Amino acid sequence: MSLAHLLLRQARQRPDSPAILSGDALHATHGEWAARSAGLAQRLLSAGLQPGDRVLLFARNHPRYLEVLWGLWWAGLVAVPVNAKLHPREVEWIVANCGARWGFVTTDVAPGPLAGLERQIDLEGDEAAALLAPASDPLAVPVT
Repeated sequence: MSLAHLLLRQARQRPDSPAILSGDALHATHGEWAARSAGLAQRLLSAGLQPGDRVLLFARNHPRYLEVLWGLWWAGLVAVPVNAKLHPREVEWIVANCGARWGFVTTDVAPGPLAGLERQIDLEGDEAAALLAPASDPLAVPVT
């Protein structure tokens, strides 16, 4: 059992309840959050990541951060959250030592590519939006 099971349970019980806010604006209900995280899990595994692979999170506070974090757990991946106040060179040292393959970032803390990552995705970009497209049936996506 992983933490993703908690989100799945909440999405089953209260899919329309507010879950993630951005300021005063609703970003996602529990059902939407689960659908996006499940969709991300499917896409990450389809792209070749394997359960146990490490994925870096180097970003300021952002509503997509939670969707990505739970999507990583849903796929059985290991999240490597990094303090957004670190210098990119310090983060590159972490990447090298933890073996992170992919990274989700915001460009204000990672203005350029981080050495050592196979793929770096801007949380505010189109690629992140596509990866976080909702799964048609999140309840059918197995939690790894």
